[in-house]
Amino acid sequence: MTTSVPPHCISAYVIHKTAESAHYLLIRRCADYLRGTWQMVSGGLEKGETAHAAALREIQEETALLPYTLYAADAVETFYMPSHDKIAFVPVFVAFVDTTDVQLSPKEHDAYEWLPFETARDRLIWSEQKRIITHIHNCFIDNTPNSFLKIF
Repeated sequence: MTTSVPPHCISAYVIHKTAESAHYLLIRRCADYLRGTWQMVSGGLEKGETAHAAALREIQEETALLPYTLYAADAVETFYMPSHDKIAFVPVFVAFVDTTDVQLSPKEHDAYEWLPFETARDRLIWSEQKRIITHIHNCFIDNTPNSFLKIF
């Protein structure tokens, strides 16, 4: 028997890829929770919302970007939340965009940068984020993404 856990939040790695390079969008938190940390787009699901719909909505709300392609990353971020004494299982998405024109949601983020893989990986502070971005780079940049992961 399979056990499943409904997600309550998502992570989405936004990538601008050209023939010459791929850059990852990182945004800096300015809200009280984790203030000053750099991260990918993240956020909670609204009632009745699927995880991939939440990823698309959060990307638009936090950056005003509209992906031309969205994939499930074939990865789940896991981490312990001491404030809730719970373990989080977070589905991860990969979004490709054709512009680097970001408009941040000022209540949540105060800066953004488009960074090459190694710099983005080193900017992230959590080991699980470093593991996930490395997986994404290997599967979606260095190699052709699996077509079964494509959402649109």
